[in-house]
Amino acid sequence: MHPLVDQVRKAGVVGAGGAGFPAHIKYNTRAEILLANGAECEPLLFKDKELMRVFGEEVKKGMELVTEAVGASRQILGIKAKNTEVIGQFHRLFGGTPIEIFEMGDYYPAGDEYVLVYEATGRLIPYGGYPVNIGCVVSNVETLVNVALAALDVPVTEKFITVAGAVQTPMTIKVPIGTPVSEVLAHVGGPTTSEPVAALDGGAMMGTLLTDFSRPVTKTSGGYIVLPQDHILIRRRMQSIPEIKKIGQSACDQCTYCTEFCPRYLLGYEIEPHKVMRSLGFAGEKDDFWGKYAMNCCECNLCSLFACPEDLDPKQACVRSKTNIRLKNLPYEPPNRPLQAHPMQAHRKVSIHKLTRKLGLLPYDAHADWHDARLEPSKVIIPLQQHLGAPAEAAVKEGDRVSVGQPIGFIPEGAMGANIHASISGTVTAVDDSVTIQAE
Repeated sequence: MHPLVDQVRKAGVVGAGGAGFPAHIKYNTRAEILLANGAECEPLLFKDKELMRVFGEEVKKGMELVTEAVGASRQILGIKAKNTEVIGQFHRLFGGTPIEIFEMGDYYPAGDEYVLVYEATGRLIPYGGYPVNIGCVVSNVETLVNVALAALDVPVTEKFITVAGAVQTPMTIKVPIGTPVSEVLAHVGGPTTSEPVAALDGGAMMGTLLTDFSRPVTKTSGGYIVLPQDHILIRRRMQSIPEIKKIGQSACDQCTYCTEFCPRYLLGYEIEPHKVMRSLGFAGEKDDFWGKYAMNCCECNLCSLFACPEDLDPKQACVRSKTNIRLKNLPYEPPNRPLQAHPMQAHRKVSIHKLTRKLGLLPYDAHADWHDARLEPSKVIIPLQQHLGAPAEAAVKEGDRVSVGQPIGFIPEGAMGANIHASISGTVTAVDDSVTIQAE
């Protein structure tokens, strides 16, 4: 095991781009290419762009460390071409090094690792596989900053996030992990409306609905889009599953737009949301048959929130079918044909501007600049599971005094997981599936 892998494990580094895969497992391998993912593509989110602008040295250092650990011979930073200031900065930083910069168009979902790997290397990840299967390791740029800190024995205790939408001052900030979202909203001046608001945790496209602002920021939080509760994106997230199924079953006219715009379909994978919509009208074997066309869905939501002219929800139908197939433990056999991108793949990319307009977000389309004013929460609620795998096992009890960076949860023996650390100094007031710390 490379020494960096153990440092990353001790520091509790996980994929900061959303999935939360424990980084020490990802880096305990060999690969030809390290691909740094800075291709941020959720509308209104600027976390990665601002992080690269302000912490470019740390991104570079993280890339160099992981490159050495996995034995990569190529290093590529994927970034959108529109970020000219950041690109110029990295050209200066990377000067004299072999690190390459791959400039991408301003489309969604450029940050999906299947899309990014194909665009940057021309390689297609095999069915059900991972980038490492074709010699690539992909890491979000924030993860790489955390790697650079882990090499200095600094654990993950803070999270970069963008707060945007109907707030007084949209901004990108760094906050202690476990900070209640209510305190984050107060930090940016609160909502711009007196009407009830909700937030999309993770972005307008792939984010989850958040109405309880006592919930905490976690290692995988990417940002919060705050919107009035009567906004179409919030109302759609509030629809019940039976309602979504009933409407889809009765209204889908099989136009195929959802499939024609699907980024995974355009890469050549067997994913056809319009066929999955047929499963809503069946049960048993026919439901299973049509449901197989959902197995390669990445849940980017482009089918539901952009492509469908009827405002139906093919993504949720795909989620339903994938869950059904997993529960029944049904085998999936990919088609017996070479994996090859669709001839129209390069011509059906959805621009962020078009997507922002379609989502009704143009009134909130403001840049969320970096602000370094520190947020000091009155308490933090740190979940013991902020990652894929098993929850961490608490290493503290109620009444304990802890300091910033102190381990408070460890990976269970023999399990996949990540260590958890205190993000503020204070007193532990509760331990259950989270550790609550009251600030000093």
